[in-house]
Amino acid sequence: MCGRGPLVLAESGRALYGNVTAADARALASADRHSLDDRRISLEGPFFARQFRIVLANSGRVDPEKLSDYIAVGGYRSLATALTDMKPAEVVEEVKASGLRGRGGAGYPTGLKWELVSKQISPTRYVVCNADEGDPGAFMDRSVLEGDPHRVLEGMAIAGYAVGAQQGYIYVRGEYGLAIQRLQTAIKQAEREHLLGSRILESGFGFRIDLRIGAGAFVCGEETALIASIEGRRGYPRQRPPYPPESGLWNQPTLLNNVETFANIPTIIEKGGKWFAGIGTTASKGTKLFALAGKIANTGLIEVPMGMPLRTILFEIGGGIPGGKFKAAQTGGPSGGCIPEELLDTPVDYEALGRIGSIMGSGGLIVMDDSSCMVDVARFFMEF
Repeated sequence: MCGRGPLVLAESGRALYGNVTAADARALASADRHSLDDRRISLEGPFFARQFRIVLANSGRVDPEKLSDYIAVGGYRSLATALTDMKPAEVVEEVKASGLRGRGGAGYPTGLKWELVSKQISPTRYVVCNADEGDPGAFMDRSVLEGDPHRVLEGMAIAGYAVGAQQGYIYVRGEYGLAIQRLQTAIKQAEREHLLGSRILESGFGFRIDLRIGAGAFVCGEETALIASIEGRRGYPRQRPPYPPESGLWNQPTLLNNVETFANIPTIIEKGGKWFAGIGTTASKGTKLFALAGKIANTGLIEVPMGMPLRTILFEIGGGIPGGKFKAAQTGGPSGGCIPEELLDTPVDYEALGRIGSIMGSGGLIVMDDSSCMVDVARFFMEF
């Protein structure tokens, strides 16, 4: 709930306080917090109660700079399960059964992409995580990397095992200083405990992850431009086909997914693809992260089941429009669309948004009230 930050969890996560200052530290650390009652946020309220947290399950509850915290909540257990109890093809089949679609915007079936890479005839394959989050108002990937970096590393390592890759890269937006710092720390910790690197968990599988830092070019969010940038060339898209699963990084088969996609993988392996497929809609499975921004009472990061009506997201979880009248909600970044009031009951999934002329995108959700000029909005996105 970014609009109420800084936030502090107390009583082993049972109480949440907002707009906390350094002067409040003594009261927070004591048993008597009555002086802060006006800043206590109900965890039973709609902002939290209407969410379904998979990717964000640990965020804010584990120390992202302590591997032991992640392991204490079951971290790297799914990687161990994959390496010891499953063949690579079985991991791919589990991801296919989940119905997970790429959370970067295109919505391509993740399991099919993994299968395509795994079937390529090449001794060298790569796994790439797209963390070059450039859409205006979007901060989903940043929050996941800052709050739970090991979840993404584990998802990538499982992907590497499934498709036969030994090298992974995370392409991170250069402005994300804290995310970069925590990823560097997490990679070193995982390597030290043999959760990354050679002979992971005493198995015959090795997988290394390196970071590549973007230089602020929005176009590098496009997969072929991102690949060119990792190779040290100008980040410029190329014609497809061939697609990256056939010929990507250094002309080798390359699996490229975004942060949120990889962050779903450990839970899918832990609970099963069938469990994940039971969440969401017929064609859009699982949950989706959204960054609520703009003229909305509860700005912040949320995770909800696919298919939840836009009205529920904005007026229950988001708390409605403070002091104004709803005008439009913009989804899908510069390539998306503005959804007017008469379409507020649209389910938020890939197909429903496509039918009304918008797209899911990576998850930015910018709310406008009656003070917003749609001509100015159109001009802004055209200039962007």
